[in-house]
Amino acid sequence: MKKTLKRISILTFLIIINTQVSFSQWSTATLSASRSLLAAASYGDKCIFAGGIGLISIPPPAADIYNATFNTWSASSISHGRTSLAAAAANNKIVFAGGANAWILSVYDYVDIYHTDSNFWSTTATLSVPRERLAAASAGTRILFAGGLDANSLVSNVVDIYSTTTNSWIAWQLSQPRYSLCATGAGNKIVFAGGYNSNGTPSNVVDIYDVTTGMWTATTLSEARADAAATAVGNKILIAGGVKVGNAVSKVVDIYDVVTNTWTVDSLSSPRANLSGASVLGRAFFAGGSDAAGTTVYKTVDIFNDNTGVWTTDSLTTARAYGAATASQNIFMIGGGSNGGFTAYNSVEMYTFNNTGLHQIIDNNSAIQLSPNPATSFVEIKINSSIQSGTLEIINALGAIVFTKNFNQETNAINFTTENLSAGIYFVRVSGGEKLFNKKLIVE
Repeated sequence: MKKTLKRISILTFLIIINTQVSFSQWSTATLSASRSLLAAASYGDKCIFAGGIGLISIPPPAADIYNATFNTWSASSISHGRTSLAAAAANNKIVFAGGANAWILSVYDYVDIYHTDSNFWSTTATLSVPRERLAAASAGTRILFAGGLDANSLVSNVVDIYSTTTNSWIAWQLSQPRYSLCATGAGNKIVFAGGYNSNGTPSNVVDIYDVTTGMWTATTLSEARADAAATAVGNKILIAGGVKVGNAVSKVVDIYDVVTNTWTVDSLSSPRANLSGASVLGRAFFAGGSDAAGTTVYKTVDIFNDNTGVWTTDSLTTARAYGAATASQNIFMIGGGSNGGFTAYNSVEMYTFNNTGLHQIIDNNSAIQLSPNPATSFVEIKINSSIQSGTLEIINALGAIVFTKNFNQETNAINFTTENLSAGIYFVRVSGGEKLFNKKLIVE
C-alpha cells in the first residue's frame, strides 16, 4: 500500500556551514510552572514537558510545548495533574500515561495523546492498569508503557502496547515485575532495563520487544540497578547510571547494538542516579542526577559521540535531579527537576548544535545521486567517484540514523529498500575525508 507523505520539518543541520569548527552553545528557557518528576517526549519539531510537581503543592496539569522550528514556547495542559508519569512518541503522536497524586493517594490510568499534525489533545484511552513510576519507549509505529507501581503499591509487570496506526491497545507482560525501570527504542527494538523488583532490590533484567515480529526476549545488564537513564543513538541503546545493590550509585553504561545484537560496557565520568538522557545528531546526553538518597544533585553532563565512540563532559548551569530530557532537530534539552531538597525548577537548559561536527557540511547535488526521489519502495544511491571511501548514513527527521554502510570506489552504488521507513523527509549523509555531503530524500 502506498504511504501518505507526512510533513516533517527539515533538519537545521542541512544549512551550509563554511567552517570546519564545531559550534554549540547552552541557553535557557522557562517552563510555565516549577516542577520535578515530570516527563518529556518529542516528535518532529514538537517537544512537550508535562506533569510533575512543585514539591509542596498539588501536581498541576501543566504541559509546555516547544516548537524547535520557530523557537517558540506555548503553555498547554494534560487532563490531570500527576507525577511519575511516562512519555514516548511515534507517528505524529506524543503520549503521556500513568502517574500519581501523592496528596490524595491516587494512582492513574490516564492517557493524554498530543497529535503533532493537528495540534490537539485526545484523552479517550486509558492504560489497562493504573500505575506510576513506569517506563515508556517507542519504535516504528508502536509505543509501549511497562512496569510501575499500581494503586496498592504492588509492583507491576504489565505492558500496554499502543499502535499509532490502528489507534488500538493490547496488554502484555514483562518477564519480571519492576518499577523505576528505564526504556528506549532503536531500529525495531524497544528495551526495558533494570528497575526495582518486588523485593525493592535493583534488578538486572532486560526485556527486549521486537516491533517487527512482536516477539519478546530477555537478557541481563552487567550490573543490576534502578533509577537509571536510557537513550538511543544510531543503532545503539545506552543504559547509564542508577542505584545499584547496596544503595550505592553506579556509573556503568551498558550499550546494546540492535543490529549486531551485542552488548558492551562503558562508564560515565561520575556515578549518579535519577539523571536524564536524550540523543540528538549522533550524540547521547546524560545530564544531572543525584546520589542514591536523592539529596545531593549534580551538574555533570556526559556526552557520547556515536560517530567516534568518544565521551566528553560538560556542565549544566543548575545542578538538578528528577528532571526530564528530550531532543529535537539540533537541540538537546533538560527541564524541571529539583535540588534534592524543597526546591523545584522551572528552567530548561538547551544545548544547541550549530553544526554536526568537525567537518564542512555541504548540501551537494553532484556528490550524491538518488534515484528515484521521491522513493516508494527503494532508492539507488550513487556516490561520486571522487569520494574514494567513507561512510553513508540515512537519517530521519528526529536525527536518528536508520541505515549506515561503509563504501569505497568499488562499492559506491548502493541499493536501499525504503519499504520499512515511515513516509517523510530523510537525509542521505556521506562522510569522506574532511567533508560531509548531505542530500534530501523523500519517502512516500
